[in-house]
Amino acid sequence: MDGRAAVRGNWKRAVIAGCLIAAPAAQAATILEPRLRLTAEERFDNDIRLGAGGTNGQFMTKLSPRLGLDVKNEQLTLDSFYATDLLARHGSGQTTLDHRAGVGLRDVLSRRLRLDASAKVFRVTDPTSLPRDGLARSTAPTFYAQTKVGLTARVTDRMDVRGNYTFEATRIIEAGRVAGYAHTPSLELWYRTTRRLALGVDYRYQGFLYDGDYSQAHGASAALRYRLTRPTTLTLRGGPVRYLPSDASRGGWLPRVGLEVMREGERSDFGFAMGHDLVGASGFSGAVWADYASVMGAHRFTQKLSAFGAASFFRNGTAPGENYTEWRNTTNVSQGYAVGGGVEYRLSRKLALQGAFDRIAQVGAADVAGAGDLTRNVFALRLVMTAW
Repeated sequence: MDGRAAVRGNWKRAVIAGCLIAAPAAQAATILEPRLRLTAEERFDNDIRLGAGGTNGQFMTKLSPRLGLDVKNEQLTLDSFYATDLLARHGSGQTTLDHRAGVGLRDVLSRRLRLDASAKVFRVTDPTSLPRDGLARSTAPTFYAQTKVGLTARVTDRMDVRGNYTFEATRIIEAGRVAGYAHTPSLELWYRTTRRLALGVDYRYQGFLYDGDYSQAHGASAALRYRLTRPTTLTLRGGPVRYLPSDASRGGWLPRVGLEVMREGERSDFGFAMGHDLVGASGFSGAVWADYASVMGAHRFTQKLSAFGAASFFRNGTAPGENYTEWRNTTNVSQGYAVGGGVEYRLSRKLALQGAFDRIAQVGAADVAGAGDLTRNVFALRLVMTAW
């Protein structure tokens, strides 16, 4: 949000002034920015998981208020939000309520030490709204939580050492299902050889827990980060992973490879990522191998008109590599894709109109009994109101 919106309204000025008076002198530059956004959407959706009544589909109304608070000063940046999605289906008369919340933190502890942390929690009846592909393979509601913590130390002017920890938990909310967990600590080192090129190495441990079964993995990789242009960065990563399940006869090796290109420009943004890795916390099993690819882009034609689009693909199978080469196997390999796009027209500084289309197809679910083709098409018209 524009910094000028931070102190809009008399009551907001009073809150901020009170905080500044009560705070120590060293925190006098702290800025509080409350945020409120409401999205009103009318959509046509033929998804069976949402009770759309088969392939004919139905119209739905979706209301999504989102409340947030940003805190900023010279050392600290913190953003937080809570959002709820009220979805009313006109055909079936069914109404559901979803919840999303998150917080992100960046704290510059000293000239050579920085802390980054984030946490997100979702409880949704529509799992395709989750931030990870491959989770939405059931018609049941889903709980998903993710926490990330990273500490970066600048050892020399060219060398950084970073410690990371990621925790994920997924629970499919239906009878007979239990939560799945993934713990991922890692340690990485980056060395800047030139202003554009940085080389890195890392070690990663993974622990997967599902239904009392604990498996683990050790991996090491080398990485390269190169700034192609001022706004565009290329990252490559690769190395071996040793998978160690509780049943030693099912253990083995698999490759970890990844490619990422990110561009953040004044008028255009672009991102592309693809790779192969070992992941967990799917809600249905412990660890699985995963192929993934995604591309996204956005362009602002004028101050009022912009367009956006995205596409993604995934494949999952039993670790370390069972049925990996069987591309037409939808019994033992879960796979799917999503593609969508839209346009946005800003009616005013606080009001925007969006039109969007999304197609999501998830076929094959190796660890979900009786799962079938969960393809869906969504046509949506949204009015986005940013109060402050």
